[in-house]
Amino acid sequence: MRRGVLNPMTLTAITILLYSLALFLTVATLWPFSHPTQTIFPKKTGPQSVWILIGVGLPFVMLFYFGLAFLIDDTISEGAAWLTAKEDELSFTEGLVTAVTYVGLSGWIWLRWRNPIAPSTRILGPAIIATVIILIIVGVLWDAHHDQMF
Repeated sequence: MRRGVLNPMTLTAITILLYSLALFLTVATLWPFSHPTQTIFPKKTGPQSVWILIGVGLPFVMLFYFGLAFLIDDTISEGAAWLTAKEDELSFTEGLVTAVTYVGLSGWIWLRWRNPIAPSTRILGPAIIATVIILIIVGVLWDAHHDQMF
């Protein structure tokens, strides 16, 4: 086997792992920012803080972690020695992963703000994260088998 050439399924597994790691790191970074608003300052916190977290904090954190995941994935698939990007813009799969993650995590943040100790939040919160993970896996697998469509 030549250096720099990997099995396509290995590349797919690496891509799924990188995107899942980016999702985990995004949730881990946003968790402390969403928690104090409900527990420390519950009376002072209005919907403005949640909208700022969803509109500013979430995109910034996602840009950092998912951007790094996209660069690492492109570098591995190209077999390059240093971080490189395949294209100047996001591929269809990268855009799909980003959109699904943003919508899912926005719902998760809103749900945590609305009622953080409700039983429905304890069930729906992990369900939202699990759904995002499943959609990321399906999107990457679909792209691996249908990459000529777009």
